Amino acid sequence: MLEIIADLHIHTIASGHGADTIRTVCEFACKKNLKAIAITDHGPGFPGGAGITYFMSLHRLANNIIFPLKIITGIEDDIKNRKGELTISDDILKGLEIVMTGCHPFTWIAEQRKRVRTDAVVNAITKGCVKVFTHPVGTYIDIELKPVLDAVISAGAALELNTSKIDKTDVIMDLLEKCGTNNIPIVVNSDAHTAEEVGSFDEACRLLDETGFPEHLVVNRSKESIKSFFDIVWK
Repeated sequence: MLEIIADLHIHTIASGHGADTIRTVCEFACKKNLKAIAITDHGPGFPGGAGITYFMSLHRLANNIIFPLKIITGIEDDIKNRKGELTISDDILKGLEIVMTGCHPFTWIAEQRKRVRTDAVVNAITKGCVKVFTHPVGTYIDIELKPVLDAVISAGAALELNTSKIDKTDVIMDLLEKCGTNNIPIVVNSDAHTAEEVGSFDEACRLLDETGFPEHLVVNRSKESIKSFFDIVWK
């Protein structure tokens, strides 16, 4: 079975509805023998999300919490308009190692019709700062998938296989087929909101094996793949 070495979508208490601290998350990640984690809390566009100063200081936190794994700085920010702008400014986003976005309840995008949501997501990806579009299927805030796939291909971004939203197997299988056929990279993530959820990949790996999904398209399969895709320093 495919081995996933890093969980790159994790929320902490800074997201407003996560249960644990970065330190506790690291403890559980080490128990799962993960080589890296990404702290990707919600930004201010999500109710209760972290503020600008948190993301400005995240590198300092990551560098001073010492565990035998790589702590990657990131964000799962929300889109604030049809132009695809995120709620955190580009100069701060560029200081983070992984920038992701998705469609969440209680945000601007949740109030829009499907066409507007799709345009916003496409524009956010096309701008180039967003490297991963999270939980693209399996939520009630749906989008038109084809334009998003095209944008991901054009921007060299990836889609997420989110293990917290994997119960709609037929929808997930269809997504994997489209990604495999179009050589679209995926990132397998837990979207953990408790430390116990970190690194919960078994069902996702089973589906990847069952579908014969190309391993080289799974970004977090290896240290070198993660470094190359996200252009991050990892000694």
